[in-house]
Formats: sequence, structure tokens, C-alpha cells
Amino acid sequence: MPEPETEQNDKKARKKINIRLILHIVCIVGFVCCAVWLIWYLVSLYLNRSQTDELQEKYVSVTPVTPIQDPDSQAPTAAPEPTPEPNLFGGREYPDLTGLDVPALNPDFAGLQEINPDVYAWLYIPDTSINYPVVQRAGDADYYLRRDINGNDSTAGTLFTQYYNHTDWTDNLTVIYGHNMHDGSMFATLHNFEDSVFFEEHPYIYLYTPEYTLVYQVFAAYSFPDTHLLLNYTMNDHDSFAFYLDQVMSQDGLGININRDMEVTADDRVLTLSTCVSRSMGEYRYLVQAKLYAAGKNTPTTESTENEGSTGTTGDNSN
Repeated sequence: MPEPETEQNDKKARKKINIRLILHIVCIVGFVCCAVWLIWYLVSLYLNRSQTDELQEKYVSVTPVTPIQDPDSQAPTAAPEPTPEPNLFGGREYPDLTGLDVPALNPDFAGLQEINPDVYAWLYIPDTSINYPVVQRAGDADYYLRRDINGNDSTAGTLFTQYYNHTDWTDNLTVIYGHNMHDGSMFATLHNFEDSVFFEEHPYIYLYTPEYTLVYQVFAAYSFPDTHLLLNYTMNDHDSFAFYLDQVMSQDGLGININRDMEVTADDRVLTLSTCVSRSMGEYRYLVQAKLYAAGKNTPTTESTENEGSTGTTGDNSN
């Protein structure tokens, strides 16, 4: 016997109500999840910035310097004769830091390595937010992609190199990775090098290790397909590396900054800083590349001489 028309209408109405109720519940759950994620993201950013500020305040002191306008005019001067010994770094001779206004950072590596033994360098670029420790986890290439210096989950992660690179900075090509964070932290201000004036006025990147202060001179800044440089190019082969560098230096186009007055060869040690271009261009990376320009061996301070393990002590961090 067919159901009365009113009963059928009641069932249809109840069905519509149930569908609407389910949709409302889904929307509410979705909103709550988005709100929780947003709160977690903002809290993570706040904690990351607070942690970074604490590290910089407690373990590093910075003396700002005026960017050198013309690197060639500021070339290191020769040491007085006779030179006691060649200024060697990694078996190669480099100019020392004479004549360069190197920021007076004194990272306390002993203290930093008490927090995390994976810390093995400190990276600083004037007029950017880049003033961070550099870490590497043996056997886990992307361990610090979403972890802070303490190993805790973090959207900002930590500046890191992968174990494909040695930790003595003597590879032909070393790549440091960092996130392009919305709050301007980590490698976000690496994009300052997109501006040609900033590129020209900030020729140097400073890297500090327990034993050395390394000065790199920037020669290129550009967007590049998200290709793993260390795994997809034969960087340790002289001819292949030379071909790669020729390709980099021959680039031309909007947003590409190249110092064509610099000579970059396969005998140079090249540092690459790599970050995201934007979320809408996930298949690309933004790279800033520099070659090792000068190196100076750190002189232990009186305090570090008297107190073993304090700032300025040396250590073997190579893999």
C-alpha cells in the first residue's frame, strides 16, 4: 500500500534536515581544524622567533658593518714579509681577512653544541634576518626540515645541510636549506637579493665555524627548478662542475642577478643558499650563490684558553 503523500513529504523534509545538519557539522569541524592549525602555526612561529632571539642574545654578539660597495677595492692586502705560513683552508691557500670589515660574531659553539651537537656553523648576512646556526644530522637528510634546534616539531625548521655534504666546508658545492617563512624569518629575506641594488651592495656572506671565519662573495641570485643539485649534477667532477658554473653565469632574464665581473671556476668552493620561491611556485627554488673569497683561522680568546670548552675553542666536525 503506497505511503500517504504527507508521510512522504515528512520523510523528504527530515532527509533534507539531516543533510543540512551533516553539512553544518562538517563545516564546523573544518572551521575548528583550520582554527587549531592556524593557532598552532602562529604559536610555532612565535616560539621559533623567541628561540632564535634567545640563541642570538645568549650565544652570539654582532657588530654591524657598512656593506662594502666595491669588493675589488677592498681586496685583502698582503701580509708583511716574511709570511710565517700560508693562509691555508682545507689544503688550499686563500686571502686572509686583512682589509675586510668582517662582522665581529663570536658564536659560542661549545654552548651551542651542548644544546645540540649537530650545530657546526653559524651563518650571517648583513641587512637580512639571516643570523642563525647551521646543523646537519648524519644519516637523515631532511631531519631539520620541520624541526627546531632542539629537535622539536617546528614549521620554520632550522637552517641545515644534508649529509651529502661534508661539514668541513671543503666540498666544491655546499647547499644550505632554509624555509621562506611568512614572518620574514629563516631564509625569507634571502629574496632581498632579487633587488639589483641590494645584490650589488651586499657582496659578502659570512660563515663562522669553531676554527674558521669564512667570507663568501656573492656572484648569482636567481630562481631555479626544484632539482636536487647535489644528487642530479656531478659536482665532484671538474669538467661537469665547470659546465654547471658556466650555465649559471650565462643566465639572463628578469629577476636574475649575476656579477659577471667575477671569475668563478671549478676550482672555487661554492656556497648555495636555497629556499622556496613561493607557495604558488613550489616547483622552483630561489638560490643565492657565492664563492669562498677569504678565510681566517680563529684566535682563541684568553677566556677560552683558560676555560676549555668556551667560545673560540676548536673541534673536528668533519664527517
